[in-house]
Amino acid sequence: MSERQTRSSRHLQPSHNKKLDKLLNVLIGIVFILIVITAIYVFKWQDDSEETVKEDPVQEQKNDDATQEHPKEEDVEADEEVSKEEPKEEEPKEESGQSEQDTVVETTSDDPIVDRAVTDNSWKPTPTTQTGEHVSSYNVKSVDWAEKIATITAATGIANDNMIIWRLQNNGGADTAIATVSTKDKAEMYRVSMEWVNNEGWLPVKLEQLNTLEGAY
Repeated sequence: MSERQTRSSRHLQPSHNKKLDKLLNVLIGIVFILIVITAIYVFKWQDDSEETVKEDPVQEQKNDDATQEHPKEEDVEADEEVSKEEPKEEEPKEESGQSEQDTVVETTSDDPIVDRAVTDNSWKPTPTTQTGEHVSSYNVKSVDWAEKIATITAATGIANDNMIIWRLQNNGGADTAIATVSTKDKAEMYRVSMEWVNNEGWLPVKLEQLNTLEGAY
């Protein structure tokens, strides 16, 4: 080989090395970029996965909460229905009925025609329209007679137009009276004792339920 060729070969060798270095640098850059892109993709995929995992429990919790709310609303509606089905007025009525029952005293009688004898502390005098000194009257057209009949009706519950008055008379004093009455069909028979209360009227004091009218007056 001549000296000129040797010099030419030495001159070309550095140029070839520079091109190779550039190519390597480009490849390294490409690889680096690919690594960066891959890393970014991996990190982003991990973040998306974590967010998805976090969102699912929240959704489940919301669903659980919604499921728990429905029974509460149903319970409230059930309580309202139960409150409507159970009127509070029943207790006062029972207490009122019980108090009325407590005022009634029932006793037995030695008289064989009397099934039972009743007194009631809740009985009130029949309001009178009479004024001045009271005089008991057995005149069927008098005010006093009419007030006696009203007192009998209050004690027995027999209406005037369904009542037979078998006997209404003095009961041993000017301000006492006793009546034997029945319904028109004689299904109910009573003896009513009453007394006069000044400025108030006739007050029933005893009610006897009879099993026969024979010997009742």
